[in-house]
Amino acid sequence: MDQRKKILQVAGDLMSRRGYKGTSIQEIANHVGIHKTTIFHYFKNKEELLLNVIEIGIQESISELESLIEDKSLSPEERLKRFIYSHLDGIVKYKNNVNVYHNDVIFLSREHRKKYLGLREHYRKCFETAVKEVMNSSSETFKELDLKIVTLGILGMQNWAVKWYKKSGKYSTKEITDIFYKMLVR
Repeated sequence: MDQRKKILQVAGDLMSRRGYKGTSIQEIANHVGIHKTTIFHYFKNKEELLLNVIEIGIQESISELESLIEDKSLSPEERLKRFIYSHLDGIVKYKNNVNVYHNDVIFLSREHRKKYLGLREHYRKCFETAVKEVMNSSSETFKELDLKIVTLGILGMQNWAVKWYKKSGKYSTKEITDIFYKMLVR
């Protein structure tokens, strides 16, 4: 793993457990096994490190959703199911980063917060595309419902998994996706 990725991984883990304010640059450096000043070769300051920690998962997720949107071989229903799986899997994969966002986004400057919230809005609009396709299909699913509310409801339902999902639990993310999807389309 390259140095920058290791710094981000350690920072995400520590900030997830101790919070942004409770995690020092020195502590991150100690866990990575580098001198404190080395971190500043990769990040201008601690706030920029925070921004990068919370951006990691969403940038990868946007790319995945955009690829699914382009895949014309998928039915609207299958695309939505894959979107749900992608979102849930991302939450599990980037649990620390999601926790840092939920707890510490308030520590971002207006400029950085605007940048990050722009990414979240783009992500929501990608997800909305899949929901709209289902609404416009021959299916009765979501008919006559508000597109934005349905989209936010689906995302919100999954977002709580960051608090309760355990890899050692009874269900895999794939099985939970199936349950969530059946809840939505029945």
